[in-house]
Amino acid sequence: MFGFFSKKEHQLTVQQRSPIQLMPKETVLNGALRANIAFPHSCKVGGCGACKCILVSGKVKELTDKSYLLSKEEIERNVILGCQSIPKTDVVVTLPTNCNESVQGVIEQQIPLTHDISEIIIQLDKPIDYKPGQYAIVEAQGLDIPARCYSFAHACDSSVPNKISFFVRAVPQGKMSNWLLSQKALGHSIIVQSSFGEFFLRPPSAENSPTPLLCIAGGSGLAPLIALLEGMLQQNSESQRNVCLMLGARTQNDLYYINEIDAIAKQWQGEFQFLPVLSEEPESSHWNGLRGFVTDHLQRHIHADLQSYLCGPPPMIDAAIQQLTQGGLSADSIFFDKFSDQSTQE
Repeated sequence: MFGFFSKKEHQLTVQQRSPIQLMPKETVLNGALRANIAFPHSCKVGGCGACKCILVSGKVKELTDKSYLLSKEEIERNVILGCQSIPKTDVVVTLPTNCNESVQGVIEQQIPLTHDISEIIIQLDKPIDYKPGQYAIVEAQGLDIPARCYSFAHACDSSVPNKISFFVRAVPQGKMSNWLLSQKALGHSIIVQSSFGEFFLRPPSAENSPTPLLCIAGGSGLAPLIALLEGMLQQNSESQRNVCLMLGARTQNDLYYINEIDAIAKQWQGEFQFLPVLSEEPESSHWNGLRGFVTDHLQRHIHADLQSYLCGPPPMIDAAIQQLTQGGLSADSIFFDKFSDQSTQE
């Protein structure tokens, strides 16, 4: 009689392995980790997207709104967040096919870009393959620091195939970010697991039509967009597409990579427009550029036949998406990567 009211335990199958028995209210991620299944993850609270997986069969209860981190095409492919999904039936999930590469490396250099952002350069034991715009999970070997996700700051470079870099912002109380920016990290071994994410360049909307790009970045969210633009330069035909790159920052002291962006613009075959926007620049300064938020100046650059790539803090991206869709841009033409502030989990 009492068994009738007991919580039913469900089975979880990952990547065609033997099914495991889940405990009541246990998430897909926690069940997999308890069974020693290598399941990509980082924050475990639905803030990073590292534990994305595809729900092949079964039903789950989702603890948070997954559209916060997933693109429209990921949702259509039945992608879920393992850490935020509690099975309601027996479930089968698969992991992204490109999530199995794990490479050791050493932190070689830290290049300050602003007062709180640095470029971290890593020497790898062997090259890794990724699409410009994607990200990796970084783990400090031998230290009790939670692994974190960082976007590749450059496209793959055949001249230095064993080197990668990330733009890292010092998050208040962030264990990983502040360690990466400290002297203690130089020369330390790390593990880089790659490559993740659906944030990468799509082909033009119509054949033989160079669809223009509207790129919007905030803070360290500039990294994957630099990688994406460099990747387009490597494919000469892609650099024929007109580009407008908008960068939101607080003050002039928060602007960075200006010379590098200028170098990209000089190599670009199509039109290239760079628009930095400052939200907290003193009125008395000599700044003659745009002021306010990026979204204050977005409307004039929106038209229906472009693709938009957004990367940065969630409020900026959510506001931009709303304007883009209201301006007639279809959801199929909007691609984004939200950089969540995990200051309490890092």
